[in-house]
Amino acid sequence: TNRLPRTEAAHDQEFTLPAGVRIHAVGIPIQGRGSLLLRAVRNLAFVIGAMIRMLWLKTDRFWASTNPPFTPLWVAPIAWLRRRPFDIIVHDVYPDGLVAVGYLREGSLVARVWRALNRLAYRHAATIVVLGRDMAHVLRERYGVPAERLVLFPNWSPFDQSSAPTLAESQLADRLDLADSFVVQYSGNMGLWHDIDTIVEAAALLADLPFVRFLMIGGGRRKAGAMKLAAERGIGSMMWLDFQPRASLSDSLACTSVALISQRNGLEGMAVPCKLYGILASGRAIVAAVPEDCEVAHVIREHECGVVVPPDDPQALADAIRFLASAQDDVRSMGSRAFAAYQDRYSLAAARGRYWQEWGRQRCGSSS
Repeated sequence: TNRLPRTEAAHDQEFTLPAGVRIHAVGIPIQGRGSLLLRAVRNLAFVIGAMIRMLWLKTDRFWASTNPPFTPLWVAPIAWLRRRPFDIIVHDVYPDGLVAVGYLREGSLVARVWRALNRLAYRHAATIVVLGRDMAHVLRERYGVPAERLVLFPNWSPFDQSSAPTLAESQLADRLDLADSFVVQYSGNMGLWHDIDTIVEAAALLADLPFVRFLMIGGGRRKAGAMKLAAERGIGSMMWLDFQPRASLSDSLACTSVALISQRNGLEGMAVPCKLYGILASGRAIVAAVPEDCEVAHVIREHECGVVVPPDDPQALADAIRFLASAQDDVRSMGSRAFAAYQDRYSLAAARGRYWQEWGRQRCGSSS
């Protein structure tokens, strides 16, 4: 059998590939993130190698993901030259997300050229897969993508769980002496698209509840500043950990009473935080400081598995946590509904079924 080895990209797991599936390794095997120059060389080598391979690859269809962001822009001309249909899976909407967080200036040459190339790629794609309804709205309104070419495929949790783990079962909770606390956990990236300072300010407002503990797991550009702010506020209820090994991710997600999701204003439709699906699989209530019309907010309201508060509002976030800390029955009910949503719609099996159904539809359409 063909096997995909344990690598960082493979989430430290080994997979058996289905019959007929092949992986073509191209580029230069530079390990780790490395310097900006090394990463640029690695990415350029990958693009050149992949384009050469795709010119001769025997296939009747191409798929391109926006991770890395520029992939659809060079897959589109290859598909056009080979006269093959191609599809795009949109994980993040660039450059719009970078503009929204101020990393790229609106109206700059880079933004205008990037968007023009996006429109060309979207125009020639047979199908465009999006992760959320807010993302579909952005592509319709900003890029003129017809609704009939958009397919909504929400992400999924990689965990195969038959039951939701309890806080008491978490080895991390035992190690950190959190088994008797009301644990509010943020797990994941603390980068440009997330408002970690609001979580810190909310923790300061909950200083009168010593049994409420904040467990902050992950890393990113905003972590150091948030830790400094917590120290300046004299907050003793916050614990900061680095990213946990993927093998123990399920256990770390179980080390919580309620889970936090943060997304800054203006980023609805730019991305869907993938941590949502792991939280659902862990059967935890969610407190989401996110834009009202984003996909995370839609999912929480549909399944009644948490509370949505506005971003950049520490008082609203603190009030939501205070309420849940005093309403354990509600927290358990929300967690049960979260796990039911995972089983019904956001498991790996459910995602696999959606992709196979769409793949079969495309195959039938291509042969008709």
